[in-house]
Amino acid sequence: MNAVRALAGPGGRSYLAAVALLAAGVASCARVPGPPAPVGAYQPMSAAAFGAVAAATVPRTSELWWIRWRLTNGSDAPIGGRGAVRVAPPDSLRLDVGVPVMGRATLVLAGDSVWSEPPRLGAQVLPGEAVLWAMLGVVRPPAGTVRIERGEADGRALYRLTGADGAVTTLELRGDTLLAATVVRGTRTVGRLDLARDARGAIVRAVTVDVERGARFEMDVDRRQSGEVFPREIWTHP
Repeated sequence: MNAVRALAGPGGRSYLAAVALLAAGVASCARVPGPPAPVGAYQPMSAAAFGAVAAATVPRTSELWWIRWRLTNGSDAPIGGRGAVRVAPPDSLRLDVGVPVMGRATLVLAGDSVWSEPPRLGAQVLPGEAVLWAMLGVVRPPAGTVRIERGEADGRALYRLTGADGAVTTLELRGDTLLAATVVRGTRTVGRLDLARDARGAIVRAVTVDVERGARFEMDVDRRQSGEVFPREIWTHP
């Protein structure tokens, strides 16, 4: 997943994170759209100012999503199934999915704690933490970001984040609503996330692509419920 590390953040991926990353884009090495060109030049932005933008994308209350997912990875046969995502703001997320042959898989991001079961499943299937959050419409700055800039294009705010490895992640937002994200390495677009929303602005579909791996992950939201009270033990590794 080198292509998407600017979005993925540091460290290894969890199984669910890998699934999320693979769920957007194209399953082949076909080209994916690059970021829009800004009107005028990008302007420098402080980490604190960007932090305020990111905080505005966090849900105000806990949420439970019922989802369907599908992963296509290179020449392997597509796999998919159903699952549930639990979000407890400001920083906790749990993803439970049914995986053909493997059975059930769980990924938990709770503050600075990250765990998955089976432990190696994330590295095999899911995208990084920042990508998984982005599939839910939540902005998480990629680790290792050394420069943040802001621009505008077609009524959208563009936030360009340059990583220490040279990868450039561009986030497209309208107000506090995340619309898409793109990762460019050199002159080549190597990763993209697109979000589809309903008339109320709720996410109904997320698709993410890793061009270098030829991987595509799709997530469709069947229904959601807000205001859920989750047992504290679901965030703790058994």
